Amino acid sequence: MSVAGAIYTALQADSRLKALLAPHDLDPTKLAIYEEWAERETSFPYMAYSLSYSEGMHFAKQDTVLNLDIFTWSNTVQAEDIKEACIFALDRHTIIDPDDGAQLRIYYSRDGFIVEPADYITHWNLEFNVFHWRDDFINHLLTE
Repeated sequence: MSVAGAIYTALQADSRLKALLAPHDLDPTKLAIYEEWAERETSFPYMAYSLSYSEGMHFAKQDTVLNLDIFTWSNTVQAEDIKEACIFALDRHTIIDPDDGAQLRIYYSRDGFIVEPADYITHWNLEFNVFHWRDDFINHLLTE
């Protein structure tokens, strides 16, 4: 897995989001959560996520910005419900990446409404800070 995969899995498993998002267009057993952007004909409501990585202040740490873009069909209340569910699912949580053992610590940063050219689309953006440490570094600290 990866940082993106671990976050995606956590979002897919959230019971609140299961009640709020449409099924994925290609795999109806999953929620409509897409990497980067969805196709034009995607069913509403859906969410897209993207990650921006940067080096942390330590050789074993990486800092990441997670952006979640929520899209609903002219329904700001629904968009805010999805926003609240995302914050509840991720803010101040620790997720372990099962492949490389990275410990992801996620913190809500900000959110806001984004004006879309189409009048009928509500677009809400959330930003989270994600900090992750190499598992071997954490284990080294614990054994000393």
